[in-house]
Amino acid sequence: MNNPTNAAAIPDSFNDRTGFPLGRDIPAKAFKDYLVYLFLLGLIVRTGFLIEHARSPSFGVPTLDQKYYDTAARMLLAGQDLHQLRGLRPLLYPMFVAVWYKLGGSHGVDLAVMVQHLLGMLTGVLVALIGARLFRHRISGLAGGVLFLLAPVPLYFEGELLIESSYTFLICVGLLLVIRTAGASGWKGGWLWLLCGGLTVLTAQARPNILVFMAVYPLLAGWRWWQSRRWAALLPLWALLGGVGMGIPWGFVNKMQSDHFQAIPSAGGVNLYLGNKRTADGMTVELNRRVNYSEEYEDSVEVWARQEYESAMRAEGRPPESDPMAISQYWTRRAADEIKAAPAAWLRLMAKKCWLMLWNAEVPNNKAFAFLQTEFVWLRLLPVRWVVLLMLAPAGIWAAAKWGNREALFILLVYLSLYSAANVAFFICDRYRYPLWPVMASIAGGGLLALVEAIRQRRWRGALCLAAGMALMASLSLPNWFGAKLPTFARDYLFRAIAWYQKGHFPEALSDMDRSVALDPTDATALHQRGNVLLALNRVEEACQEYERTLKISSEDAGVWNNYGIALDRLGRTNEAFQAFRRAMESRPPSKNAFLAMAFARIRAGQFDEAAGLLNQLEKLERSPNAAVPALRSVMARRQGHAAEADVLERLARSLDPATATWAIDHATKTEHGQAPAWTPSP
Repeated sequence: MNNPTNAAAIPDSFNDRTGFPLGRDIPAKAFKDYLVYLFLLGLIVRTGFLIEHARSPSFGVPTLDQKYYDTAARMLLAGQDLHQLRGLRPLLYPMFVAVWYKLGGSHGVDLAVMVQHLLGMLTGVLVALIGARLFRHRISGLAGGVLFLLAPVPLYFEGELLIESSYTFLICVGLLLVIRTAGASGWKGGWLWLLCGGLTVLTAQARPNILVFMAVYPLLAGWRWWQSRRWAALLPLWALLGGVGMGIPWGFVNKMQSDHFQAIPSAGGVNLYLGNKRTADGMTVELNRRVNYSEEYEDSVEVWARQEYESAMRAEGRPPESDPMAISQYWTRRAADEIKAAPAAWLRLMAKKCWLMLWNAEVPNNKAFAFLQTEFVWLRLLPVRWVVLLMLAPAGIWAAAKWGNREALFILLVYLSLYSAANVAFFICDRYRYPLWPVMASIAGGGLLALVEAIRQRRWRGALCLAAGMALMASLSLPNWFGAKLPTFARDYLFRAIAWYQKGHFPEALSDMDRSVALDPTDATALHQRGNVLLALNRVEEACQEYERTLKISSEDAGVWNNYGIALDRLGRTNEAFQAFRRAMESRPPSKNAFLAMAFARIRAGQFDEAAGLLNQLEKLERSPNAAVPALRSVMARRQGHAAEADVLERLARSLDPATATWAIDHATKTEHGQAPAWTPSP
């Protein structure tokens, strides 16, 4: 084993030894200069991609998980009650996004994405520093940094409003700190280990998966004790105390979104079930039924998991708990039942998930990377794919074990093993595999140098062994051994169509929506949104037909009933429109926009008492004040001759949301029919 006191050092003369597999190295001063060049390389690549990305319709339009984080960040900024988030996910990333929203104003999303690209560049530098310490060879570290910065997958995630870039950056900071701390001793070492554990738990406030890395501290302490039998070898155990110290204050922070102390919120139970149920394929998360929710975004998995849990508890005659941990434990038991019911099938599923970790394809969880490659030149041109890192990994591990810092190698391999195992326990997708990319790039950098040096020195036997390892990894990664089927691009066309719509490009939105529906004619969401696009194009008859088609698939979707009512109202079929609006209000959950639509109609008809009753019902449904309610009350008061009261109500509405107040007043005073579709975020 390497001497711990020298674990962090990279002597200038170390690689002057004859026959060292990675060749001569560069001095420390030159290494610092090359780190700057490495950062500039990342800057060039990310600037080019950002310019291209900013011109795409999807830029700045959050969907799916991005919408969740966007909603949570805006709730934090507005000081809203976070209990509607129900403690499903940690708050660190929404807090991160909220900071840039506050600083960036109307360009908050743009600023957040640019900061994430900056973190991507810094991650490339961290990869180089980790690689240099791993191999005790600075050029190897630089090679790893280049491999990471020329990979398209990190670039893609940096451009999305997702936790991956900031989360992975924190992981790399933590790994570098652990490797450096491994060389410290005494009280300084103890404090550094406390910091390591605290940083690990802090990172878990972005995604709890990293908690598996806490096992490295007792493993490292045990390995050192076995080697030396000295009490100083147990210093890494201090990291466990640091983790507890970080988790306690975060438990109180997380009470903002639930009434229970949660050191780390997690959807682990339901994800365990979804990844291991008998119908699971190891990569695609499918709910057992379609989930409907109101116009305000909610996480469909959270809604489904909570509703199923509540139904199960009531069926057993037990009151359901609001504690997110109780819901997670219920789904953990369901997962165990699924495994026990078909253990042989589950073992095959686990084997498939292990292989999926090696597969060169990027399994989509939100947007499909393969689809984005058709849209962005930068994602097509960058050469480093997952298989490249896998092929170079055996050579890198061999070089590090023989000539590098074995303790650093131990730490990195434990991280790769535990994190991969955690992914396999749930399901495999590009987002969950991405945090492995930086460490794989660090190892691959040394592997690349080892291969080049073997060829340069004409060590053909060694080169042949390295090539054989590369061929083996390629044979595991490139073929589709389990016949895995990736989803079609139906959802990707849908997301891009929604972005086109929100930016006012309706013909382009319809073109993408048609492609989405052609690929999946049974997707109720796509059919619904196609109706909304047709309505925006004033093709109202066609929009009605599309809503009717949607309701045959999803008959209890309040948003569809509301928009169907809007279309019928525009066609002058008022009684049918009212019936549709009533269905929207009676659905569970109801459409809040339907209450507004009915109130608009009643106000236009002069039926102020009925309109007031509808607004009272809407007010009870709202979690926070809706500017449209006092705005419409001001319109009614003004029409009834109560000017002073109308002025007070109008000022209140404009203080809540000037844009919504103006829209509501203008819409209520018009004589023609119509209202914006329910899914329009700012009517």
